Amino acid sequence: MIIFDPERGEYVDTETGEVVEDRVVDQGPEWRAYNHKDVLERERTGAPLTLKVHDEGLSTKIGRYSKVKDRIKIMKMQRLQSRIRISSNREKKLVTYLSKLNKEASKLNLPNHVKETAAFILRKIIENRLERRITPNALIAVVLYHSCEVNNVPISLKEFKAKFGISTSEFWDATRRIKTVIPELRPTVIPTKYIPKIVEKLNLPPIVGTKAAEIIDYMYKNGLISGKNYLSLSAAAIYIVAILLDNRKSQREVAKAVNIVEATLRHRYKEIVDILGPVRYICKKCGHEIYRFEEVGQDYYGVRSPSEIKSIFGRKCPRCGHELGEPTMTGKLEVIL
Repeated sequence: MIIFDPERGEYVDTETGEVVEDRVVDQGPEWRAYNHKDVLERERTGAPLTLKVHDEGLSTKIGRYSKVKDRIKIMKMQRLQSRIRISSNREKKLVTYLSKLNKEASKLNLPNHVKETAAFILRKIIENRLERRITPNALIAVVLYHSCEVNNVPISLKEFKAKFGISTSEFWDATRRIKTVIPELRPTVIPTKYIPKIVEKLNLPPIVGTKAAEIIDYMYKNGLISGKNYLSLSAAAIYIVAILLDNRKSQREVAKAVNIVEATLRHRYKEIVDILGPVRYICKKCGHEIYRFEEVGQDYYGVRSPSEIKSIFGRKCPRCGHELGEPTMTGKLEVIL
């Protein structure tokens, strides 16, 4: 994920730490304001255009007035202004849907660009009169989900369906309408997008996420994950990498963090070992293979962690007697000790 650092004026890739762009021009005002009064005195423009409001924020808003004798006059003007802003039934419907969209997006704590994309999709649907014969709740849910997919925000479909209480038939009905209106707006495929969120939930070090992303990226580029769910596959990669880097988490903990069943996690974990295996622990000094795990089921305890390997062999290589050090992943499932 690429984020903007306003203090340094840089775009940074959170997965690799690479600075994508530096010395970015600050698009904000050249003045500073320390209170609301300073803002009112110094700002020379209004709010930016936004699709989240039915008139894109172009209408005038009549504020309050301090003098008592002018309050009735101001209240009448405000009432008249609110009537003028919404003139047709189509606009009333758009206001209702957009207000609900903004409310639900705020509950999910979605970024502003996701809200803007969702508002754009919703406007197109209402313009083409495709909001009929579907509940507003289901339509809002699918629009937000599609916007998250397009903007690579890692929220799973299961979370959305549970949050909004929509059925599978309602979801696919709304999805079909979105594709009818905007066929060119398709989500970009990034199979590693769930990894940072899972690592954060499990409180694992960043290196686990980096190595898991390398595994998923390798499998994706070689066409080894076609037809598989990226969420469960990412969870399985994190599970096995956490073991190999001595940060073991149980299958129950990982499955609970991503809201999948343990059986699904085990299937994906087995597939990764079968495709990229065997798991090998190698001595850093002499290159001797200390331990080899070829397939799931060969050992009752599963893949051994570095701490367990050191305990089994007395913390020394059985060939050269070298003191086994900290684990370092070099190959796909290869660990140097």
